Amino acid sequence: MSRPAPDDPVQGGLRRLDGYLYWQAELAEARREATAFCDRLPWLTAGERRDLEEEYTRARVDMAKAAIRRIADRRTELRAEYEARYQHLRRRTLALTLGTASCILTAWELLRQ
Repeated sequence: MSRPAPDDPVQGGLRRLDGYLYWQAELAEARREATAFCDRLPWLTAGERRDLEEEYTRARVDMAKAAIRRIADRRTELRAEYEARYQHLRRRTLALTLGTASCILTAWELLRQ
């Protein structure tokens, strides 16, 4: 099965849609947590509750953004690391293959004489 091209507009659109849906779920969860937190503080006035919910949600969203940035940065680091390892492995495999082939051909020529 072939992989789609990196610039495939359909795949790009699906990735953006997936990101959007993920982020909307993250926002909804942050709002639910803020509401649940404020529900444990019954003495808050309506204005205080609204302000606290907004601040809690904003803080939670900021933490989620920071986590996503860390994950994206780590993904980039890992990709570079694995690409370097793959290139090294390819070079080693090629060298081993060429070395083996030259040994076999040399042995073949020596045995033919």
